[in-house]
Amino acid sequence: MNRVMRLPDPLSGAVTALSLLHARWHAARQPGRADLRGPGTEFPDLLPTDRRGSGKQFLEFHREMILGFREILAAHPAAGFTGNAWTDIPLWLVDFFAWAQPGFLDGALARTRALVGEGTADDLGNFLESTLVTSEPFRGFHGLAHANIAAYEEQRFGRDHPSLRGASMDRAETSPHNEHFWGLHGWIDDRYSELQRRRKDAPVAFDRRGSALAPIVHRDRIADGERATGRRLH
Repeated sequence: MNRVMRLPDPLSGAVTALSLLHARWHAARQPGRADLRGPGTEFPDLLPTDRRGSGKQFLEFHREMILGFREILAAHPAAGFTGNAWTDIPLWLVDFFAWAQPGFLDGALARTRALVGEGTADDLGNFLESTLVTSEPFRGFHGLAHANIAAYEEQRFGRDHPSLRGASMDRAETSPHNEHFWGLHGWIDDRYSELQRRRKDAPVAFDRRGSALAPIVHRDRIADGERATGRRLH
């Protein structure tokens, strides 16, 4: 990677509502924040990270974010950004993992492949996120990827680089402004799709009328007044 990948304008501004929702959602999942979830809150059906089912919710929520982002992309074609999923972990990130956590990435990817082949969606989500439900070795690729991307960008470009402002990968409220958020989560979503195909599960169908993302992604028009259409990343 030879540059910091903050989303170009106007996309960066258009994802602000998604970014803030992303931060609130992660905060509400903390076991000690029951005040932020449950009946009467923004997240009535949300499970804390110490409950079975929270791993599947991790996969589902971020898939819905991807669908919302695709609608934003469709409304801003002039931005010239595709938002494609990673097909493989980028080499610069592989190298950074090898330096920062030797041996971790190989173990994490091997276990991810095994869970795609034999686990449930909840197993996969719990392992990739490292919820409190799992104690498996090599868990937590998702969080470490966020942290390592942030560290790599700061080391390579400097903490005060203009394109890092408001787009750091190590904070839930800023990471969706970084291109690599969408590459990473697209890669994770592709693993979820593979698992669903293996299990012959029907794709998750979201009724956004009752979703926390409804005010953000379920609109006739987005941002600049152009009609948006949702497209799946996979």
